[in-house]
Amino acid sequence: MKAIFNYHKSPYFLYLITILGIGITSCSKDLVYENNPGIYIDKEKMISSRDSIAYSFAEKSDTRTLDTIYLPIKISGEVSNVDRNVPLVVNAAKTTATAGTHFQILESRVKANELTATAAIQLKRTADLKSKQLRIYLEIVPNADFPLVIAKTKTNNTYNGEPMSTYNPGYLIKLTDQLLKPDTWDGSGSWFKYYFGNYSAVKFKFIIEVTGRTVWGDRARYGPDAPTSAELKVYYTKLVTALYEYEQAHGPMIDETGNQVTFPKI
Repeated sequence: MKAIFNYHKSPYFLYLITILGIGITSCSKDLVYENNPGIYIDKEKMISSRDSIAYSFAEKSDTRTLDTIYLPIKISGEVSNVDRNVPLVVNAAKTTATAGTHFQILESRVKANELTATAAIQLKRTADLKSKQLRIYLEIVPNADFPLVIAKTKTNNTYNGEPMSTYNPGYLIKLTDQLLKPDTWDGSGSWFKYYFGNYSAVKFKFIIEVTGRTVWGDRARYGPDAPTSAELKVYYTKLVTALYEYEQAHGPMIDETGNQVTFPKI
């Protein structure tokens, strides 16, 4: 006769079940989810420079005294059913501009049930910007709504599963009313570079005087402020003609580096 083993009543089986039960209870306590939201400048959404921008009122119309820069913001963690303030502040140690005089950080919020927002910084045209360039260094700091500190953000683009680049959390605005080289003049696919060639301050001033255009957009190509390709072809023809007339009257136009101003042959 075969012996029948009732494993349900075996002390070894009961001991095993007890141990497993304790382990599952312990693990469940360790795996309790705690929402700890953070917030950061979403540099993946930026088209041009992702760590800084050079802003010059000299490239705008003479009547413009205020302008606003918008930074894309993103949160980590879960959405909330209430609005939350974006804790954007200025780093005083890295800033030479004066709050209230040269700029103002406007109140911005992450709306209820949203993962993204925009932060607004108002820039002000003052007389001293004609002779100097000031710095505004912005950072997001943790607050009651967003206690998690996010030191760096990584690009969504990867290579072999690893992030291709890492961005610093701060953002620098270089503010002036002097003529500056556009940040994207030498960028990939730039129409600045294609139609106008190498940059110089003398050349850029000549371009603005001849075309009458002070707002160019990213790479003189992207965004609502950029000229169309047809407009750029007209500008190019005007510039080549105007430069020829200048040279007939005054000889070669020499820029601030001692080089002759020329335009590429297209």
